[in-house]
Amino acid sequence: FGSSLAQDVLQTSLLPIHGSRCARAGRGGAMAEGALAGRTIQEVEDMTLQEQLYLFERARRLKERHSGGAIDAAAAAAPPLCIVADADVSEKAGDHDETVYLMFMEGSTRTRESFRNAAEYHGVKVNEFQAETSSFQKNETITDAMKMLSVYSTKRTVFVIRSPLEGVCCWLQTTLPLHAEKFGIPRPAFLNAGDGRHTHPVGEMVDEFSLLEQMRWDNSAIHIALVGDLAHGRTAHSKVDGLKVFRKVRVDLVAPGAFAYPVEYRNKMHSHGFDVRVFGSVEEYLEGAADSLANIWYFYQCQFKRCGELEPGAKDELLRKVTFREEWQPKLPVNASFFQTLPRDKEKPLIPLAFDSTPLNAWDRHASNAYYAHVVLLGMLFGRIGHGIPLSDSDDSSNKSKSIPKVNSSNSLHSEHPFAGPTPPSSLPIFLEAVDITSRDNSRQPGRARPGGTEPIADGLVVDHIGRSPDSTLCWRQLRLVRHILGWSKYIGSEGVYESTSQRDGHVMKGIMSLPNFDFTQVSVPEMKVLASVAPGCTINAIKGSKVINKYRLLVPERIYNLPNICCRNHLCVSAPANRQRDVIAYFERAPFYETSALPGCQAAEYLFVCKYCKWPHRYEDIWTDGGEHHFKMT
Repeated sequence: FGSSLAQDVLQTSLLPIHGSRCARAGRGGAMAEGALAGRTIQEVEDMTLQEQLYLFERARRLKERHSGGAIDAAAAAAPPLCIVADADVSEKAGDHDETVYLMFMEGSTRTRESFRNAAEYHGVKVNEFQAETSSFQKNETITDAMKMLSVYSTKRTVFVIRSPLEGVCCWLQTTLPLHAEKFGIPRPAFLNAGDGRHTHPVGEMVDEFSLLEQMRWDNSAIHIALVGDLAHGRTAHSKVDGLKVFRKVRVDLVAPGAFAYPVEYRNKMHSHGFDVRVFGSVEEYLEGAADSLANIWYFYQCQFKRCGELEPGAKDELLRKVTFREEWQPKLPVNASFFQTLPRDKEKPLIPLAFDSTPLNAWDRHASNAYYAHVVLLGMLFGRIGHGIPLSDSDDSSNKSKSIPKVNSSNSLHSEHPFAGPTPPSSLPIFLEAVDITSRDNSRQPGRARPGGTEPIADGLVVDHIGRSPDSTLCWRQLRLVRHILGWSKYIGSEGVYESTSQRDGHVMKGIMSLPNFDFTQVSVPEMKVLASVAPGCTINAIKGSKVINKYRLLVPERIYNLPNICCRNHLCVSAPANRQRDVIAYFERAPFYETSALPGCQAAEYLFVCKYCKWPHRYEDIWTDGGEHHFKMT
């Protein structure tokens, strides 16, 4: 409905090659682009499971070609993770008119340098955007900067972005494709290399590649212990989806309270069918699970700066609980291996420095794997490879390009203006429910007027059940929003808050707005969707000759966006007003209620509204601000 957004978020066994995403060759025999050409990857699930397995299998083969015979014989003999239909096609882009931009607005060494070298391998232009000396210092928005940079190449550009703001890639892929189309260049790809405290899909893909290698390319099952700061580790958050490359997953979460894995991720692991156990410290884990310890341990460095104010001595106690001591080594399973995020604290390491030269050290090999994974990933995003990746019914991804749905597929005046006809149209949007008015007398009787209230109108529009709540203040707030956002303040009418007499409502208050002589035939579906967003559950009544001739109940919409009085409450979100990204439109998607650490103590409700960009959950009432009296503009 009336939005300036161009498109919505881009939403393990061997399978036969059918239903391919992309043909091997286009017209005239030219090679068609692979399935991921121009794809934006904001989260792990922006690649399907089959696409991830393809990435890992191609990276495995690339590493074997450059290993100099250092590959384990058993691993080399393992069957492929998936069929690679275009194995004869080189992953190298080899086109100097294509570009990789490294945009690191936060410090990075390993990820930035790995991508720099991977881009050099492809023979494309490699540019590094220096945020500290760029036009960002002149208050330029990220959107404006990207528009400029994307047209400096005649072929595709891949932007590798690390940002303190969350959801940047998600926003850019909704607005930059139209800009590229305007200038006749391929759609750019945006790759999230870490955003705020949210997620790090690039790091997670390297993690999964290394875990598969550790398992000798057997993805039937994995037992892994996640140890350390699981509350703030971005790849720890991404594990909930990344580990799905294994068909059976057992996870042991080892972290004290301040570092505990957020409840929403833990519950999501359960929903994926993972077997999850929780322990408060390494020592507790060694004692409580002595007979069933994981053979793979992944340590996450402590991020004390993100813990807020800590009591005296709390820092040392937290560190003690997630540090492995050298004398515990005999308790580990045979063939155990340790991974850890880098860089590590050389003075207070989570893993003893003495383990560097032991078989427990899997982190060095893991660091080297980033290069191979990034080479293949860039080849896929440039469209050079990625042909013939099979579809799978089990793939649960939202990576496909989706435009914002139209309100109604019909072009008839009646469908665009539901009150235009004597009866409701045959096809209605899902948020609009026609109310049967044939079973009762719908005359507006002046004798029924409440003391202190307004008399029923003879002709016009009545909106009832606005902001149903035990708190009358909320009802008045919703009445004000309806008038200002829809621009109805210019009309003469009345409004008030009364106790509802409906048995369905119970003992709650409701707002009523009456607009006499209002031309209800001109009320459009987009306006009704705005009304549904502002006052879900209200009813809208067309009155003629003192009778209700048509009535609709407005349900909670699936999406709320392009309205002036909404904003994300996550201060790190790219859409948060304080971050001054004026181009970014606040956008919320309805989701079934779930327990989340972002809303501690929140009472269960039917829905939450999740920010499209940073995935921060909100209660319905929290998405609204008390901003200025702007109103919705039809577009």
